[in-house]
Amino acid sequence: MSNEDETIDTAAVGASVVTSTESNSKRSGSSSGGASDNNIVKTIIFDVDDTLYDVASGFTIHRQGEVIYQYMVDHLQFKSIEEAKIIRDKYFKLYHSTGKALTVAQSEDELPVGAPTFDIQHMAQYWVDHLNYNILWGCDSTYASTTKKNYDKLKKSIKIVAFSNGPRSYVVKVLKTLQLWDLFGSNEDADDGKYVFGVDDVLPYCKPEKESFEKIFDTTGKTIRPEECIMVEDSMKNIRAAKALGMKTILITGSSEDGRDLSGDAPSTNDPAVDIAFQTIEEMKTKLPGLWQNPSIFEPY
Repeated sequence: MSNEDETIDTAAVGASVVTSTESNSKRSGSSSGGASDNNIVKTIIFDVDDTLYDVASGFTIHRQGEVIYQYMVDHLQFKSIEEAKIIRDKYFKLYHSTGKALTVAQSEDELPVGAPTFDIQHMAQYWVDHLNYNILWGCDSTYASTTKKNYDKLKKSIKIVAFSNGPRSYVVKVLKTLQLWDLFGSNEDADDGKYVFGVDDVLPYCKPEKESFEKIFDTTGKTIRPEECIMVEDSMKNIRAAKALGMKTILITGSSEDGRDLSGDAPSTNDPAVDIAFQTIEEMKTKLPGLWQNPSIFEPY
């Protein structure tokens, strides 16, 4: 696997975004006319990290900083935290997924000589075992009760999907810690996690590559039509990719920029690929009340 093979064609995505955004603008009419085929929503896809919890909690920088660097020293034979940081950060800037970043780094002989084969499941288990999940509660101790109550109601009429660039076992741990796991089951009461996807479910792709989104559409039984789907994200690259595929978009900005791992991908609320932006997902009920109607309606204006 080479960088050339894996590099995302951002120019092509950008062109598609402009076309899709213009088309979306033409479709969007006044909300006073009620439901139309253009604003009905049947699926919401949530990113997990810095979306289902606030980036300002510091959990992401904890995971993608001290913990992953120590993993690379302990298990991939890097001589120091500093050396590990150089390699991880280099590839993470390209792929926004540590699992894919280290997979590609290994294929390009960037891991230390004699290092064991990188195993994304091994890394995921390290995160499950070594991260301080109490940090997730750092910003809002009422998160579980308020958010879960709202989204339990939403799930009655909308398919709710979780799609992360983190490995699945880690994503499961986060969702269960946040008490949101059963939102992503196969029906109102299921806790089977049928609609939870990690990067290991879509490799060799990852967000924002369009093939990763297409795998999600296919795996859910081809019942997701992009134009009837909302992507909820904190990453501008992923927002633009979703819009290029014809999806509606919600940008989660976070309550502050403290703790953001990639400052170059910071939220840009004026970007044409963004349909609506707010700080945390708790605001969705008040900013987009139409989603709780039957049928669910996306009315961001």
